[in-house]
Amino acid sequence: MKSRINKRILDRLFLSGAQRFVAPLGYAIIHAEAARPCAWGSRPILGSFPPLAEAACLGDRKNYFVHDGYRPRERAIYFDDTQNTDQSQLEVYEFAKEVCDREKLSFVYDIGCGSGYKLMKYFGDRQTVGIDLPRTNDWLKRKYPGRIWQDPDSLAGSDARVDLAIASDVIEHLENPDQLMVTIQNLRPRYIVLSTPDRNLLRVGTHNGPPANPAHIREWSFAEFGAYVREYFRVLEHFISCAPQATQCVLCQPKA
Repeated sequence: MKSRINKRILDRLFLSGAQRFVAPLGYAIIHAEAARPCAWGSRPILGSFPPLAEAACLGDRKNYFVHDGYRPRERAIYFDDTQNTDQSQLEVYEFAKEVCDREKLSFVYDIGCGSGYKLMKYFGDRQTVGIDLPRTNDWLKRKYPGRIWQDPDSLAGSDARVDLAIASDVIEHLENPDQLMVTIQNLRPRYIVLSTPDRNLLRVGTHNGPPANPAHIREWSFAEFGAYVREYFRVLEHFISCAPQATQCVLCQPKA
């Protein structure tokens, strides 16, 4: 038992020391367990994934293409994101910045910006507007007083010329996701980056809902979300941006 404890201590000391050398190069050293393809999977494995015949099924448009028989949560709890930094959706914002750099975009709207950390980290050199709930905005205005933070109601009738609209892991929190999609349409952005959990990758036995996360109303599979986004926008890319966090990401544009 003592030897096991000593080995764990040595492992941690080695990793922390090695991390100091590789971090400036943009690399990270993590335990093999943390790098497994699906960090969210439950035990036992049986029952954690959807039946094969239903893995890629689409539901009716009235249910946002989520498969028939799915039970959404009636009401979600408020999720306070103000203390988070890069823990989630890191790759979504990195991807959005790559699009910004490639297309020379300068005006970014982040809908559901949370702590604003990633918006400031990746787009602090651009004109930005962060959108979130009033209690989050109160915190953001104190944290970043020189930037623009607005409530969702401010988006109604906005005539801003937006280059990029981001809604990263927002849509799963909404009772009516159509409102978000119409809001983004009305902003007339050149590009849109959306992300949400891939329900099948989560692998926690919630194929028929409701989500295990009490802050989520519903969760889409990869096929369901692709079909739903195509109702509103022209999809350019749809991929898994972070498998351990079960994140699917979509790059799209308004339809002509």
